[in-house]
Amino acid sequence: MNEINALFYNYTGILQRDARPAGTSGDQLGNEIPEGGPVDEGGIKEMAASVVASSRRVDELASALPEVELDEAAQLKRIAALQEENDRLDRELKEELEKARKTLARATAAFEAATNHVFVKADAPEAKAAAAEEMDVEP
Repeated sequence: MNEINALFYNYTGILQRDARPAGTSGDQLGNEIPEGGPVDEGGIKEMAASVVASSRRVDELASALPEVELDEAAQLKRIAALQEENDRLDRELKEELEKARKTLARATAAFEAATNHVFVKADAPEAKAAAAEEMDVEP
């Protein structure tokens, strides 16, 4: 569908851009294509042929689609089944999200415990004295 839309859009723009004024005789607008314009009758026929070919491809694809059940009861049954599947998947996703949150909380707690241990150890007086000895300065 996008292809046929693009063709119509582009070809209409080309024809409008390159159109030469139509001739008139009296009060009648002529149907003749003026000679010498950038778009001649052959170009117009090529554009029309590509639009027709694209339209045929769309028709072929549409005819290859499976038949749709037009019975209202069957459609409602299908909608109910899809809703049940959606609800089941929603519950599964919520369970997985809860597991992920718990895992994140445990990992965060472990990280905080490890970093607190390192910072507390570094702030201890004996740690400061050891660091001072290494640098040969007074604590």
